[in-house]
Amino acid sequence: MDIENWTIEKALEVGAEMELESYTLYTETAKKAKYPGAKKMLEEIAEDEKRHRDYFLKGLDDPENLQMRTLKEEIPDLKITDQLVKVPLDPKADFPQILIYAAQREKATHDFYVQVARKFKGTDMGKMFNNFAKEELRHKYLIEKEYDDVVLSDM
Repeated sequence: MDIENWTIEKALEVGAEMELESYTLYTETAKKAKYPGAKKMLEEIAEDEKRHRDYFLKGLDDPENLQMRTLKEEIPDLKITDQLVKVPLDPKADFPQILIYAAQREKATHDFYVQVARKFKGTDMGKMFNNFAKEELRHKYLIEKEYDDVVLSDM
């Protein structure tokens, strides 16, 4: 994605849209989850995505007054789904397919936020997008851990 000429407003708009798509995906997927732990995890991630979207929308209304927070923790990247074939999410997808799609989506969102953070490097907005990149990597970790615990352990 070429973001060279993007304004901060454009980055916030795209971020808000991506977060809405993720929120919808996780909310719908949670309804299909067989395992209570998976359902709870997906609902929690969905709430994170909703909070992220709200943050971006607030930033569009008043970018000067966004409160920044810094995430200091290092998030491991399990990379379980990185090499798997990327396919569109089918309405009939089973739980493992949904987890793969979701983890790959989190990676794409993470990579997007890293790209935006680099564009705005040295600014509060750059730091903010770097923090959101870490959040998305944390989501990817949780999803891949669920995939490892539930899907790969059954193989």
